[in-house]
Amino acid sequence: MQKRKALVSMLGLTALFFSVNAFAQLTPIKIGVIGPVTGKSSEAMGQSIMGGAHVFMADINQVGGILGRPVQLIERDDQAKPEIGLAMAKELIEKEKVSAIVGYANTGVALEAAKYIQDAKVPLIVTGATGAALTKNFGPGAVPTSYIFRLAASDALQPVVILNDVIDRRKIEKIALIHDESPYGQLGKQSLLDELTRRNIKPVDVESFKVGDADTLVQLQRARDAGAQAIVLYCLGPDAATVARSAEKLKLHLPMVGPWGMSQQTYIDKAGDSAEGARMAVTFIENDLNPQSNEFSLTYRKVNNTNHIPSAVAAAQTYDALRLLTLAMFQANSSDPALVRNALEDLKQRTNSTVVSRYFKPFSPTDHEAIALNMVVLGEIRNGKVVYAYKEDANSGLITRVKKVENGK
Repeated sequence: MQKRKALVSMLGLTALFFSVNAFAQLTPIKIGVIGPVTGKSSEAMGQSIMGGAHVFMADINQVGGILGRPVQLIERDDQAKPEIGLAMAKELIEKEKVSAIVGYANTGVALEAAKYIQDAKVPLIVTGATGAALTKNFGPGAVPTSYIFRLAASDALQPVVILNDVIDRRKIEKIALIHDESPYGQLGKQSLLDELTRRNIKPVDVESFKVGDADTLVQLQRARDAGAQAIVLYCLGPDAATVARSAEKLKLHLPMVGPWGMSQQTYIDKAGDSAEGARMAVTFIENDLNPQSNEFSLTYRKVNNTNHIPSAVAAAQTYDALRLLTLAMFQANSSDPALVRNALEDLKQRTNSTVVSRYFKPFSPTDHEAIALNMVVLGEIRNGKVVYAYKEDANSGLITRVKKVENGK
C-alpha cells in the first residue's frame, strides 16, 4: 500500500511537471510596460509602474495565464525622454509584437509616442501621464478609431478636485498658481485657469519655474505680495518639494494643494517637514483598514522586495490597467490588438480584483477615460504619510466610486 501511494504521488508530480512545462512552452501573450525607471524627477513613477505590473504577474500565470497561454511582460525604460519613449514603443510593437502596452508617466513622452502607437493600431492604456491633450488629440472624436485609453485622473479632473477643496471646502479664493514649464506643467496650468474661469475667479498671481530649479523664492515672494492665501501647484513631485522648502525658508505657511505627483515618496522625502499638510488629488491611497488596498500594498512589497511603494497611485493604476486588458482578451477570446481594442470599449463584466475602483463599463466608443470625477479624492501628508484628507472618503469604499455609466445606471 505504501509503495502504491508513493507511485501515485510520483506519477502526480510527473504529470504536474509535464503540465507546467507544456504551459511554459506555449506562445506567450506579450504586453509592453513602459515607464521612466531611471528618468530624472520621474523615477518614482516609472519604478512603481513596473512594480504594479509585477504584482499582476505574481498570480496571472499561476492561474493559467490568459486564454490558456502564459503572459510575458516586456519592460522598457523611457528615461522620461520623448525620443526614447517613442523608440521603445517602436521596439515593443515592431520587434516584440506586443498585443498591448501600458504605462507612460510623463505627458510629453506619452504625447510623442501616442501618434505612432495609434498609427500602429495597438491598444495603449496610459497609467501615469495625466495631460488632457492625450485623449483630446488621440481619443474618440479626434481620430476615426482610437487605440489610446487612459486609467489615470486626467488634468481635466484634477483641477476640479483641487479647487473644490480650496474654494468650496476651505472658502479660499485668493489663489496663487505656480507651475513648472514642462508640457505637463503648462497643460495643468491651463486646465486650472479654465476651471477658475468657469467659477468666475481670477488667481491673484501666476508664476512659473524651470524643472530642476534650485528654489522658487522669487515666485513665492511675488505670490505673498499679491495677497495669496493658498498655493496651487502643477509640477512633478521633486519640484513641488522645492516649492515647499522655499516656502518654509520664507516662513510662508499657506495651504498647498496640487496634483497626484505630490503623493509620491520622492516629494515626501525631499520636502521633509515642509510636506506636512500638503494636499493632492489622487485615485488610490494605501489604507490598512481597507482590505483591497492593504492586500495590494503588502503584495507589492513582497513581490518587489521593498519596504515602500514609491508612487502608490502609479502602481495601482498600472495593476488595474492590466486587469482590464485581461478581461478584454478573455471577452475577445483573442490577443489580437484590434479585437482587444474593441473589447475594451465594451467590457461586459464588472471587475472584482482591481484596487483603484470596481469598474463597470470603464470605457466606451465615445469615452476612453476610465477615471471619472467621483473616483478622485484628496490625499494629505500627515506624519510623513499620505492619508485621506476627509474621513468620508476613507469610509466610502471602492464600490461607491465606480465610474458612472453614460446612461446613468
